[in-house]
Amino acid sequence: MNKVLVLAFVLVIAALPGYCAQTISIKQTAIKFLLAMGGVVLSSIVIYAGLTFYNHFFVDKRPSSFGKEDSLSTPDNIEDAVAFFIKKNKLK
Repeated sequence: MNKVLVLAFVLVIAALPGYCAQTISIKQTAIKFLLAMGGVVLSSIVIYAGLTFYNHFFVDKRPSSFGKEDSLSTPDNIEDAVAFFIKKNKLK
């Protein structure tokens, strides 16, 4: 019953002239779009600058050397998987 009342209310409100209809000019739409795109560009620049700063000061620059043990291939069986997990996490 409540759903029927809500639907009726929505239909009555939508049918009122000028209540839901608005005249929006192309100029207003273009200005809102350009403001939104400006926000996207600004946030992209802030994220890029922040990540560049972080990489420059906080990321280790030494190249890591990968050996055969550091391969990302899937272990053949459960025992190899468990041994690999223990070795990589330095568990005893």
